[in-house]
Amino acid sequence: MSYQTKVVKLKNQRFLTACFSMALKKSHKWVVFLPESGSDFRTGDRKELVGLVGSHIAQKFNFLVINKPGVEQKKVDKKMFEKSFRHEKRIEDTLQALKAIIPAKDKIHLVGYSEGAYNTPVVARRDKRIISISMIGGGTRGWMKEELSNASAKEKSSYERAIKGIYKKSHSTKKWNGFSYATWYSYRADNTLRALKGLELPALAILGARDKVIDLKATIVDLVLVSERKPIQVHIFGDCGHHFSKHWKPVSRVLGRFLSEQEKIKS
Repeated sequence: MSYQTKVVKLKNQRFLTACFSMALKKSHKWVVFLPESGSDFRTGDRKELVGLVGSHIAQKFNFLVINKPGVEQKKVDKKMFEKSFRHEKRIEDTLQALKAIIPAKDKIHLVGYSEGAYNTPVVARRDKRIISISMIGGGTRGWMKEELSNASAKEKSSYERAIKGIYKKSHSTKKWNGFSYATWYSYRADNTLRALKGLELPALAILGARDKVIDLKATIVDLVLVSERKPIQVHIFGDCGHHFSKHWKPVSRVLGRFLSEQEKIKS
């Protein structure tokens, strides 16, 4: 096996399975990946890291993937997964996993995709070992605001009614547009934008110009305005949606180049 696993105990009798692989030569630097909102299991092996950042830069880093609570290699505990799918729990669980696995004096480059991207700046504000963040396909605003912004003219009124219902039953596990009311409610605020404004770390945002999941226009405006005072790089792929299906190789080049730049600065 080219990776190791560690079961991290969490609050309220929950747990997550973190997967990690170490650099061939001893390293005190890590790339940590926060995945999207789905329930896929990621192994955190060296091939996955090479695919994410490129073979040359991958040699320098240990690699950690923090899987979602309830997600195991061959099964998913749906009850635990749903119970954990709340913004603050995601942050707390990620911080607990980082504390459990990565030595206190090591340094971390935090990379997130989709939901993971929304959470990277929030996590970075609470773990001082993080020295850069990279956000792939992540927005900056509250999720319900983004849904409403992306809704068609025909959908607007029904979306507004649904959002009012979510606010009235904010703890409900009833589903709307794929997620429970409680999940939507937990991601209602502009936490990503607030965290970015408070960070001094180098940041990279990779977006698809055809992304219809996030509020792309608001995200670009927010990132440009924040980048006037903060060290944020923004890279937008033209013929690309939210899933980067045909763009992971160029994403890897951009991310690898960004990490290389950070390593040169630190050295």
